[in-house]
Amino acid sequence: MAAAGGRGGGAVVIVSGATVTMVLVTDRELKISSIKSPILHNEGKDNAGGTNVAVGTGSTQVNKTNIKEHTPYAKRKRKKTLPAWGHFETITFIDGTEGSECVHCGEKIKKLKEGTTKPLLTHVSDCLILNGGKGQSKLKVSHGKTDSSTTIQNWKFDNTRMREVISHMIMIHELPFNFVEYDLFNVVMKEANPLFNKISRAATRQDCVSSYEIGKKGIQKMLNAVNRVSITTDMWISCQNILYMVVTCHFVDSDYKLHKCILSFVDVPPPYSGVGIYDCLYKCLKNWNIESKVASLTVDNAKINDVVARKLLENLNLQKKVVGGKLFHVRCCAHILNLLVQDGLSEIIDITHNVRESVKHVNAYVFSDLSKQLSMPKKHLILDRMFIHHFAERRRLEKVEDICLFLALFNEATQIISGSEYPTSNLFLLKLYGIKESLDELVLDGNAYMKPMDVKMKKKFDKYWGPCNLLISMAGILDPRYKTDLLNFFFKAIYSNDEASTHVKLVIDTLKELFAEYVEEHRTTNVVQSSNATDGTESGASKRGPSVTTLRFGKSIRSSTAKYNQHIISVDSIASVKSELDTYLEEGVYISEPGAYFDALGWWRRKKHKLKILSKMAASILAIPVTTVASESAFSASGRVIDPHRSSLGTKMVDMLICGFDWYRQYYGLQKKKNKEIDDVIYVDLL
Repeated sequence: MAAAGGRGGGAVVIVSGATVTMVLVTDRELKISSIKSPILHNEGKDNAGGTNVAVGTGSTQVNKTNIKEHTPYAKRKRKKTLPAWGHFETITFIDGTEGSECVHCGEKIKKLKEGTTKPLLTHVSDCLILNGGKGQSKLKVSHGKTDSSTTIQNWKFDNTRMREVISHMIMIHELPFNFVEYDLFNVVMKEANPLFNKISRAATRQDCVSSYEIGKKGIQKMLNAVNRVSITTDMWISCQNILYMVVTCHFVDSDYKLHKCILSFVDVPPPYSGVGIYDCLYKCLKNWNIESKVASLTVDNAKINDVVARKLLENLNLQKKVVGGKLFHVRCCAHILNLLVQDGLSEIIDITHNVRESVKHVNAYVFSDLSKQLSMPKKHLILDRMFIHHFAERRRLEKVEDICLFLALFNEATQIISGSEYPTSNLFLLKLYGIKESLDELVLDGNAYMKPMDVKMKKKFDKYWGPCNLLISMAGILDPRYKTDLLNFFFKAIYSNDEASTHVKLVIDTLKELFAEYVEEHRTTNVVQSSNATDGTESGASKRGPSVTTLRFGKSIRSSTAKYNQHIISVDSIASVKSELDTYLEEGVYISEPGAYFDALGWWRRKKHKLKILSKMAASILAIPVTTVASESAFSASGRVIDPHRSSLGTKMVDMLICGFDWYRQYYGLQKKKNKEIDDVIYVDLL
């Protein structure tokens, strides 16, 4: 390489492989000459360093390496004006092809043949580091119900969504707010996804408040879409010595699906009187804007609740009291069954005491020794009846068995009517008949040890169910499996023939009265809808332009048409619905498969086109719960939320946590944990 420059010009020598090119620049011309050198040609074969260029002008010299030769006639490269190039560096791959490397994440992108920059723009929008975690969606493979079925969908990590789900977890599993600050929790989350951001206790608390507000809007939207709701309420005293009242709402949506949700878990200020409880309950209903939709109130049998139900019925601005409020106050049937059982057990205290003492002895001395002898790690052992004979006489054992078989009827009835995911008012009448029949059989049986128990239980039974219970009787009729057949069959077992006929007539008359109210409501709704539809038609006709007839007689014709349409709809609706109840009662009962679950609301959903009004009435009646178990179940969660370690929680925060617990369990379709089946029970026969 050489460069020379003088006063009148300069010379540039370019060595490339075996070729020497000299560029002579003078004041008047530019001369270029190329010479091939054998020596340089031979050396070029061993030169793998590329092209070396020496550029000189005068006494100035610049050296560059790995730069391709450019001639004045070569096409200039297009200037890179795309902003995306600021995030990339040009690189050369091993195979000699060019490409680009992201300066943020280091991802390498090959250059396309057509030279398009679309891959660069796509990477800039999806780069995780450049965009702070907002990158391209990844594929998430979810397994279906079967092993062979899978679902593929886009997935993108989102810290906002993570915080929302964590707030749901806090409420559902009754976790403390500082759970998110546990060291290993954050380790697990970082291992699951390094982009997870740590959450503070205060942020989690605020996230729970936000989730509560979102859930409340969803519940409010559903309540706005229904016309009637049923309310259950109960009281509970916490470890803080604060009296809480839980308010639970039950309703059926347009798809004939039964819903249950806790509306409020509010503290009741002293003094704890009926007026004070009523005031808190009314404020809750007013807050949810359902004070005009309450059709029934289910409470336990405390006298203070009679005051609450009476004042609520008097002061609520109901759209229309259902059959004059005859179905408004519902007494908890599970509580009544419990009173019956407690009264009965009080007469056989000696038998129950001996059984409990025997169980204590067996648990303390026998089971532990037996498990050691058999080398069994199980803790639960149930011995065969023959083993018990060593500790008790056969006569005493038979008494216990008879009492257990009798009380099993009450246990079965309580479990059936304690559900909240299905209607219960239509199921209780049949169970009540079984209990009544068993009480009558005990009188005829003549067992001396059970007769005092039977007498006391029959007295309590006649007190609560001697008069006709309209709700469970009407609900039994609206069950297509029973209709009036079960009513006639059951009432004849309770009352005399004349009294049975009188009570059956009372139930049917009340049912017809309620049906007439629904017919009137349906007719009024149709008239309003037809009026709106007519107004819309007329406005549409006016937009199309008046005709000659319209100009002369338009006003009178339109008003006459509207009146005629209104008359036809009202008359047709009344004529078509008057026979719905009679048609339903005249048809035969529905015979379901033995042992199969029967969905009463599902049956009415399938009949909603044929029995349009009666199906709505049936849904409203079947939605009324006959127990307060749905409200009492909230106390099990509240006992864990307000434990001695969290007794400083405010009442509003407790309300938020309990309501969120109920709402989001339903949102995720989580069922309450049932009693764990004793799968480690071993039956041992020693004889």
